[in-house]
Amino acid sequence: MIIAILSYLTYILLAVSHSPMRRIGCIVAVLLCLPVLTMAQEGIEHDNILKVKIGSGYQLDSYLSPSGYTGMQYGLGNEWWQPFREDTRLGKTGRLRGWAHVGRVDAGLMTYDSRAGNNNYLGVQVAGGWGAYYEWRWIDERLRVHAGPYLEVGCTVREHATNVNKIVSADVAADVMAMGGISWSFYGKRTSYRLNYLLRTNVIGFDYLPEYWQSYYEIWTGVPGQARCSGPWNHNTLKHELTIDLQLPHSTWRVGAEHELMSYGTRDLHFMRHQLSIIVGCRWKYRIHANARL
Repeated sequence: MIIAILSYLTYILLAVSHSPMRRIGCIVAVLLCLPVLTMAQEGIEHDNILKVKIGSGYQLDSYLSPSGYTGMQYGLGNEWWQPFREDTRLGKTGRLRGWAHVGRVDAGLMTYDSRAGNNNYLGVQVAGGWGAYYEWRWIDERLRVHAGPYLEVGCTVREHATNVNKIVSADVAADVMAMGGISWSFYGKRTSYRLNYLLRTNVIGFDYLPEYWQSYYEIWTGVPGQARCSGPWNHNTLKHELTIDLQLPHSTWRVGAEHELMSYGTRDLHFMRHQLSIIVGCRWKYRIHANARL
């Protein structure tokens, strides 16, 4: 039924749209709405959180200088939580009971200045990931604990203003991480709250380190770029956040803090990023009942 309605609406929009760009926009909009409407029709429980992040950070990048950089960062993120469908082959046998999956997409902009005040850079950071987890529930589902594997891929591109031998640099990392979290739901006077703590840390993965060159009176030395296997022995990543969901009469909001600590390097190259951000987001849940516990 939903597919038929969407097909009819698409036909009408294409008929009244004379511009090619408007027609393309209509098709893209319908395709983006299709998964959401399909999930609502099938009755799949689905959480989606759209959030805005702002904070400060510290970056140590020996590619630039032995001194650290400090500055501000701004970002957008989206994450979704959904149980595995019970109509799949594994779902019918009961093997997926208690299992769910989560996906995330984050993008951020960084503006950092050196402590000496002689250099600055603009950075763009993009990361995405997907993981599966098993969830335990106790005390009328108020207490929830989950754990499972998580795969994350991230890329950071930096454009340096002055005092460097290479204007643009980038690094790429892909990690298999251990993921876990705990949450507790409690009632207020007129609403309910859910306190959440989430944690991710790397187990094994892949790094690409950019080449590094420096010159001194026309004498050039350098370390070539390399790809390598990474793990706790040469790459440490810790990402965790503490948030609280506030259920209002017509919407649910998430506020809290997110912290990231990453450190890796090889030979003369060493990178370290330390970021702390404030999170404000909106959460909606399909099939949620009015005034129900989160």
